[in-house]
Amino acid sequence: MTREAFGLTLRRVRLQRGISIEHIAHTTNIAHDLLEALEQNDFSDWPSGIFARAYVRQYAQAIGADPDATVDEFCRNFPQGDRRAESTMREHAALVGHDLDWQDDVEQGRRATDGGVLADSEVVHGVETPSLLSRLRRLMVAPR
Repeated sequence: MTREAFGLTLRRVRLQRGISIEHIAHTTNIAHDLLEALEQNDFSDWPSGIFARAYVRQYAQAIGADPDATVDEFCRNFPQGDRRAESTMREHAALVGHDLDWQDDVEQGRRATDGGVLADSEVVHGVETPSLLSRLRRLMVAPR
């Protein structure tokens, strides 16, 4: 599915199944205007990261679409679905006044194996690198 077709396709599925946008807003507690914006690919007022992915997942579930495939497509096409941790890590470091010497070298997108479990290492640009999960584990157990 192309970026331009993302919201339109979801809207078409919703209409074919006879589900009103008001019903989705009521059952998911997502603002009506955000749902309309989703169907128009307008994410200017949307949150980003996990909250945006959660809204897309809830919408997909409400219309009977595959939530995982819908979220993956959203993440591939829109920056609001970015799953990389660097921006979050930098925001948290700034809150506590810490100079963060860390970089997320993993390409944008979901980093999972076919089984849906995060791998301990991944091949990125022909080089095996530790996964985000294994890097976070090392940071958490690193001596201070």
